[in-house]
Amino acid sequence: MQESPTPLNPLLDPPPKAYLWQYAAAIAAEAHEGQNPPGSPMPYFAHPARVAMLVSAVFGCHDAEVLSAAYLHDALEKTPLTREGLAMTMGPKVAQWVEWLSKSPSSDKGKYWEGLRQAPWQARLIKMADALDHLNGPPQYLTDRLKSARKALELASSAEPEIQRASAALTAAIDAWAEGVVDP
Repeated sequence: MQESPTPLNPLLDPPPKAYLWQYAAAIAAEAHEGQNPPGSPMPYFAHPARVAMLVSAVFGCHDAEVLSAAYLHDALEKTPLTREGLAMTMGPKVAQWVEWLSKSPSSDKGKYWEGLRQAPWQARLIKMADALDHLNGPPQYLTDRLKSARKALELASSAEPEIQRASAALTAAIDAWAEGVVDP
């Protein structure tokens, strides 16, 4: 009989970089357990998973740390996870990008978006994927989500190929909704 592997202790055994995004997905799934997006019975974890898929499959960014931050992008504002905990388990870059993406309950939306305009391209890329995914949410939120998507499009202020692909995808989605091509 083969012994089962010892479970990974995130504080003592950080995952190898090649497995980082899978580990981030597991952390996000557990942290968001029991949560649902507003207006939907779907498990909340489906949202960060779709954001990570957009970052990889549509925007063409396959970096393990960026995908990890995509899975964890809502973790600081919607779960008990902390920046310090993320830094210890996922590394300082992932924790920093997730922090850029996290809204503080005490700050206004204008400051949040201004901060994102100053963020590294990796955090801006994840926010663009987040906005693109939100466009497919419940129809009663579409007006507000279109406003957010247009703000996210303003984050395409640099020349990285991933940012340019994100800009094209987000523009096409906004235009489709605005022209009524997509039914809510």
